[in-house]
Amino acid sequence: MLTPITVALYVLPLVAAGWATVKIVRDKPLLLAHRSDRVFFRFLVGIELLVIVQAVVGFVSLAVTDHQVHAVTFGAYLIGLALLLPLGVWWSLGDRSRGGTAVLVVVTLTLAVMVLRLTQIWNGHA
Repeated sequence: MLTPITVALYVLPLVAAGWATVKIVRDKPLLLAHRSDRVFFRFLVGIELLVIVQAVVGFVSLAVTDHQVHAVTFGAYLIGLALLLPLGVWWSLGDRSRGGTAVLVVVTLTLAVMVLRLTQIWNGHA
């Protein structure tokens, strides 16, 4: 597990949750027709790319490690992390209400918590 990526995956989803919360308060759904939403979408894509890098590093680390890690749980978290954000963005793009944007808040906060839990599992606290 790469510490800089892990720290980025703690911070960036929280920034995204704040951004989505502002959109909820302003009653603005995620519409890719708007420039600010395209910037937000690119930000979310960047987070997803970090998640994919973390998943690759995680699976490689799991294959070569010699310390006790619950492999099934760790692998399930890595796969879940990779699927979470794309599904949330897809839902948000399909739902033009505040609820669709609220899905992004829930997904990004869940992402940050899952990364924290992934770190705990890696450190042997499964």
